[in-house]
Amino acid sequence: MKAMKPGFAAMFLLIGAVDAGAGLADSSASASSNRWGPGTATATAGYNGGGVGFAHTDTHTGKVNLAQGVSFGFDKEGVSLSSSYALAPRFGPAVGGTFNVAVGLDGSVSHSVGRTTAGGDPYRKVEVGGSARPGNRGRAPVALSTAAGKTGPRGYATAKTHSHTSRRQPKVVRRLQGRRVLRLR
Repeated sequence: MKAMKPGFAAMFLLIGAVDAGAGLADSSASASSNRWGPGTATATAGYNGGGVGFAHTDTHTGKVNLAQGVSFGFDKEGVSLSSSYALAPRFGPAVGGTFNVAVGLDGSVSHSVGRTTAGGDPYRKVEVGGSARPGNRGRAPVALSTAAGKTGPRGYATAKTHSHTSRRQPKVVRRLQGRRVLRLR
């Protein structure tokens, strides 16, 4: 479990460094299972911004442990969405995934995805999370994801994340023969 904590600690440290009024949407989900007893399922979701937003979590435990978190918001900087899920059945691999996207009002987009799988041992645990915020004051939007898995000694765990940001080029104003001309790059 100690191997998973630094990744999530880094994510929340980065989230804390973001401007609070920037429309931050975040979510996380965790699920674990073993063959001999009950498993766990936890989820978080939140929206922190100056606009309109919502956050929702849902968890179920039993033969299948399921956790889901989703948050969405819109403010003067743009739109942000974060969604995470984790699924750990009593038998079979545990899986988790996250999707995060932020769109600035200038058309800049940032998205991030993550997925994890843990299996091969009676004890399996997956954790995923992420956040997204639109850019503000000329900054690009930001989306990030984390994914981790843990098993007993006979198991395997894989995790993968991917992020991409595309910024719209700023408008260029030039004077040509006494006239102002707008040109998009």
